[in-house]
Amino acid sequence: MARVKSGFRKRFNIRYWRWLLARAIIGRIGPLRRRFSFYPRGVDPAIAAALVIEDRKTELATAFTPEESTFVRDRCWPYDTLARQWTGGITVPVQELAVTVKPAELLGHVSRIFAPRQQGVVIRDVQWVNWNFARAKRLRALPALSGRCHLLARTDNYYHALFEDLVPVVDYIERFHPRDMPLTLLLPPSRLESLNLGCALLEQAYPGVRVVAMPDDAKVAVEEALWLSFDAGNAEWSFADAAPVRRLAELFRAHYRVEPGGGRRIFFSRGGSKIRRLLNEEALWDIAKAHGFERFEARGDNHAEQVRLFSQADVVVGVHGAGLGNLAFCCPGTQVIELFPENFTKSTYLWLSKRLGLDYSWLIGEPGDYDQAFALNEDLLRDKLEKLGAPS
Repeated sequence: MARVKSGFRKRFNIRYWRWLLARAIIGRIGPLRRRFSFYPRGVDPAIAAALVIEDRKTELATAFTPEESTFVRDRCWPYDTLARQWTGGITVPVQELAVTVKPAELLGHVSRIFAPRQQGVVIRDVQWVNWNFARAKRLRALPALSGRCHLLARTDNYYHALFEDLVPVVDYIERFHPRDMPLTLLLPPSRLESLNLGCALLEQAYPGVRVVAMPDDAKVAVEEALWLSFDAGNAEWSFADAAPVRRLAELFRAHYRVEPGGGRRIFFSRGGSKIRRLLNEEALWDIAKAHGFERFEARGDNHAEQVRLFSQADVVVGVHGAGLGNLAFCCPGTQVIELFPENFTKSTYLWLSKRLGLDYSWLIGEPGDYDQAFALNEDLLRDKLEKLGAPS
């Protein structure tokens, strides 16, 4: 697993000790906490809730085959982020939670809800209130906002923007939000134009929704803050029912004037990316090209083409990475072949494919180096693609 700091390096660095000092001094003195918006105490959303909109606990079918369950449990679990307890059963416990916190303060520098009554930031895993969720910073106060408000997470990761920001909002609006009630989405700064566009599309599609910029050096008091979460047996398993994903895909397709379907085969390249590069990509591309594939690399300026290609794909071959979040645009039945280095396998897109009705499989390459660059046996890909038959 590349670029993972040891526990020693995490604990013994200037940033960590500076945070501990701030927690010991600022975090214990009320006036200083307020002055620097530093709240190192977590509060569970169920405790902070003024209104519980949904609190659904159930056993959700994984829909994994025995082979897929073994793959997840034995290969992926060591590398899945914050993997929780799951022993390979046919179901996994999940909790879908939608609550409001009233009153609340939204903190731009950590993208968190602060609950004044509990004097803590709202977070599911309260023991994880570290420097990512509590920092000392002088924030300027924006004018207070009335009505219901939802603070999006600050992310430059394409997958997280789609499935942890936009999809849960679509699901909430479609299932719960009163049609005559305004909803303000506060959008932190992001380099992802696709996230900015997605919010603009929600604003256009749903009357009463408005998008307001949330600077990272600001805070704002709100009348009612909306909290949405999906807690499954694995942090890699996103909040992704098929219906809100397809609704979001419809909005992007309509904007880009894309028609789904078309029988295309996509060899999804990571190009010059430093992380998880295919060392023998050219040889693998020659094999894919002979089986009717076209090579494509996602960039910040070609999102329309990403939506078009994945919407029209029958088969997608690609290395694990955020760009495979574009599976959101695939039609049911699309075949997905994900490539991994031997020492870094994750179950993110297997879970997503099961939720969206995609036909998922995987190929394991050689161990990756520090940057997870790896080679894949060419015969493995050749044999896999030969079983596909001729392009339709």
